[in-house]
Amino acid sequence: MFKPPTTDSRQDLKIIQNSKPQAGADRPGSMFTGASNFTLVNPQFQAAATIQNNNNYHTWNTNDVPEIRKWLKAPDPSTNFVATCDKRTPGTGDWIFSDPQFVKWRQATSGVLWIQGKAGSGKTFLSAAIIQKLQVDPEIQCCYYYFDNRDNSQTKTNARGLLQSLLLQMATTSGKVHRGLHELYTKCTQGLMEPTTAELSATLEVVSKDLSPVYLVLDAMDECSEAMDVFTHLAHLKKNLCIAVTSRYLAETVHDASWYIHLDDTQSFRQDVAKYLKDKLSHRKLKPELFTEIVNQLSQGSQGQFRWVDCQVTVLQRCKTPKAMREALKKLPKSLAETYTLAIKRMKESEHVHDAGQLLMWLVYAFEPLSIEQVTDILAVDLEAQIFDPEIRSLELENGTYEILDSTLITVDVKNYVKLAHNSVKEFLIQTHAEVHIGKVFEINGYLAHSTICQTCLIYLLQFNKEGMLPDNQDTFKTLYPLGLYAAKHWSSHMERLGDEVLEHRPAKELAISLLSDHIQPTYVNWIRIHGPMQSISSAPTLASRQSIVSKTYHPTLKPNEIQSQLYYMASLNMRSIAEHLLVEKAADVNGQGGEYGNPLQVASRRGHREIVQLLLEHKADVNAYGGMYGTALQAASFRGSKEIVQLLLEHKADVNTQGGRYGNALQAASGGGNKDIVQYLLEHQADINAYGGMHGTALQAASFIGNQEIVKLLLEHKVDVNAKGGQYGNALQAASSRGNKNIVQLLLEHKADVKAKGGNYGSALQAAISGGNKDIVQLLLEHKADANVLGPQNKNVLEAAISQGKKDIVQVLLERKADIYFQGGLYENALQAACALGETNIVRLLLKHKADINAQGRMYGNAFQEASYNGKKGKYGNALQAAVCDENKDIVELLLKHKADVNAQGGKCGNALQAACLRGNKDIMVLLLAHKADVNAQGGKYGNALQAASYNGNKDIAQLLLKHKANVNVQGGEYGNALHAASSNGNKDIVKLLLANKADVHSQGAGYGNALQGATCNGNMDIVKILLKHKADVNAVGQDYGTALQAACLSGNNEIVQLLLEHKADVNAQGGKNGNALIIACLSRNNDIVELLLKYKADVNAKGGKYGNALIIACLSRNNDIVQLLLEWKAEM
Repeated sequence: MFKPPTTDSRQDLKIIQNSKPQAGADRPGSMFTGASNFTLVNPQFQAAATIQNNNNYHTWNTNDVPEIRKWLKAPDPSTNFVATCDKRTPGTGDWIFSDPQFVKWRQATSGVLWIQGKAGSGKTFLSAAIIQKLQVDPEIQCCYYYFDNRDNSQTKTNARGLLQSLLLQMATTSGKVHRGLHELYTKCTQGLMEPTTAELSATLEVVSKDLSPVYLVLDAMDECSEAMDVFTHLAHLKKNLCIAVTSRYLAETVHDASWYIHLDDTQSFRQDVAKYLKDKLSHRKLKPELFTEIVNQLSQGSQGQFRWVDCQVTVLQRCKTPKAMREALKKLPKSLAETYTLAIKRMKESEHVHDAGQLLMWLVYAFEPLSIEQVTDILAVDLEAQIFDPEIRSLELENGTYEILDSTLITVDVKNYVKLAHNSVKEFLIQTHAEVHIGKVFEINGYLAHSTICQTCLIYLLQFNKEGMLPDNQDTFKTLYPLGLYAAKHWSSHMERLGDEVLEHRPAKELAISLLSDHIQPTYVNWIRIHGPMQSISSAPTLASRQSIVSKTYHPTLKPNEIQSQLYYMASLNMRSIAEHLLVEKAADVNGQGGEYGNPLQVASRRGHREIVQLLLEHKADVNAYGGMYGTALQAASFRGSKEIVQLLLEHKADVNTQGGRYGNALQAASGGGNKDIVQYLLEHQADINAYGGMHGTALQAASFIGNQEIVKLLLEHKVDVNAKGGQYGNALQAASSRGNKNIVQLLLEHKADVKAKGGNYGSALQAAISGGNKDIVQLLLEHKADANVLGPQNKNVLEAAISQGKKDIVQVLLERKADIYFQGGLYENALQAACALGETNIVRLLLKHKADINAQGRMYGNAFQEASYNGKKGKYGNALQAAVCDENKDIVELLLKHKADVNAQGGKCGNALQAACLRGNKDIMVLLLAHKADVNAQGGKYGNALQAASYNGNKDIAQLLLKHKANVNVQGGEYGNALHAASSNGNKDIVKLLLANKADVHSQGAGYGNALQGATCNGNMDIVKILLKHKADVNAVGQDYGTALQAACLSGNNEIVQLLLEHKADVNAQGGKNGNALIIACLSRNNDIVELLLKYKADVNAKGGKYGNALIIACLSRNNDIVQLLLEWKAEM
């Protein structure tokens, strides 16, 4: 029964799978084994009390968002949404917004709205209508996802794809990334590894806490193969979460907080049909009585299936006269199945019947969506002649597809992918192909389709039979050969579906053998170049048969000697029949070395291909051959979890304790793979339980890292050394602590694990637990006498580590355990500075409550007060955009001032707090500081004083405010010398005018470029040069490296500024700076025009100076013949 949520616990959404579908509903077919009715128990998601802010969203690095998008590989639901919106007639489905159930759901703070209707009843259009309605509400976050089973990629049918998509939608916004997602990205070695589904789910839970009420629309739940998992993941989101689900099947038990709509309202349906037909037939100018007749006939004949209506409209649109329309109405098919049957019959009678059959097989059985360009290549393959002829590509773009198959069966989406028009088309083709009335007109089955597709792919690949055929980049290759990447990647997948027992003497096998005929033949080499070397990843990819295989596609420059043997690849791809052919007929080297896994036996063992392993061993494969990622085949099989292969290898005398490879030995590999049965089996075969090596050091650390409590118990029962050192985490306790495995931490401590042991990535178990943000483990370790002041990487103490994670509760625990609040060191120097730099207002309050020294000096920022002012936002480094307006850091500044912070404390990168605030352009904080008597002329830091920092930054309002507060406009110091120099050098014209209006000395000399005129000139700021000259700047003043303004202009190559300076009497022969004079610099810059201009203004062509002596020598060294000739014409001498 439903229980109201309590204030301190979360109600889970429990789903019980039912075996009995609703009466009259479409029953799931054999291809939808995961689809069923659902019972929702306690469908309540605990609501957050208030809307959260977005302070966990940051711009960490410029490329983070595109890189994270690429790494997540999230399915794109917008293609479904846009395609549906484009097809949806405005106004259709709007009735739902006044439905009482929808209204109650919309007004609620959480719960599930379940919309159930038969196949083709318009659920997807309703989803689009709901999404569009929600998107205009600025007070909520609207996310959506479309489950879609029309291709076999599985990317839009599982729980993982949903989690990836929701993370992308919720955790990335306006170029910013949520801290939780960024931490996951970092944890996965900046995207080199894939996150587990559990990690995606946990991260989504973290992200959802920082969002305003979330409305989630899930379309076509009946097309999800893991519906139970989906709701399990969603139930963990401790948030305001309102879910709308459309499904063919019914959630039979919906309790208090959920709402249900069954699409059986004939009046609403008829209204939608009328709106739709009015739109589709508007160009026909039908008489009212005929239009009413059409609406009535289609509404009655549809049986509530909008999809059926849509199909009939296509027929009516072809009718030329009202009479023809009425005749068509008399012959309407009685169901969707009959509609599709008629479409197949039309296909059978057309001249495109062969191409149509090919296309349908591909659309039903291909492993990826197909573009129009790929379809044209598919139809250009002649299976009988076994050739690909690009000259017979006949399909024009979108319209051509409808000549082969009408829109009843297929559609082309917004990205030009050809798809089956509706999932019911796929069901029809697969479930009814054996029925007599369909079988007579069209035959499609898995075996035929996979055989055909496999042959097509191989024929396509055989065209690459010459060296030099492949273009340099993948985009060009995809343009020239649209089907190339698919064919290279998936021909073996389709062949695998055929099974070895039917491969003998079959066309597909013969074609495969042709492709693999010789290791150095271009066809084989080019296949691997297109396919790319196979690489493993930490989690399974889309196709189950290709677990832990991803292809880094397209390496056109691979040399033949860099490519592994055909036997290696066939062993990897489980092509037993072809592997046997290579061994028997081609005498392939069974022990050939090379590749990521070292040899064929190891790769077959890693992939779990027992029959291949057996075949290789029968042909004398060396069972203990060493090399590759796992060192030996036994280690590879142990990690994979293939007990039969492990047994087989041991029966063939595999050495159970061979050292080497990623996991050091087979036992560690089995432990790291979470394979308890294999661990037990290896121990029974005398595996050394304390053997050291590999990434985890020991088997115990490996099991602790992955969180497998059963294996940890087993190893402890066999007297494993609980304190063995080594591996990336130093010991098992640190590994378990870092991964948040509390039960394992408890177990290890009970077996006398040393809580103070040092080493590993985090230095100690306590630091590891803090880094993982796990308060329970932190408390557990402290209860077992962990050192509360232990240092970690970068001399970071435990408080700084906890603050970096934003974990106030852990900081509280550490302070209660006497962590040193005054410790100096680490990245932020002390705990208070760390909290201020990261914008953790609540932690700042906590630290001040515990008497943190508010004026303690640091190195980089000086003190905590300056730290808060400099960054202006969470995140140590921040940037101007992030820092401009940040209420949280203003709160911290106010809090520190309230606690008597020294507003004028000196030191650190920015000298003082006021200069830091000015540099970041944070006027609110600056005003606050000035109100608290900040010294506007205090010296120090990179920019010397606040006015110079504001001038460099280009913030006129702040500069005006400083001047209003009596800032000294001519004070010297800092990187640029003074404020005028800073503004001039950085092109801040308005500030230059402001400073001059406030009596800035236009002639002042100082650091940087020497004077304002030279700074403006060197950086090509023509407007500022004019302003300075108008204010009587000395055109011949000698500065530092560049000598004079004229020399600086010659160096920057600005002809107009050179001309302007010469017109203002710049001394064309003035000596100074490191390069001597203007003519030498112009020659050094290879600027012919400026050289000629200087000579016209009487530059001394033979004047000496600088490193190279004179202009002619520079011109000769620069090999600029034009300048050399020009100088010689002006009587230059060596």
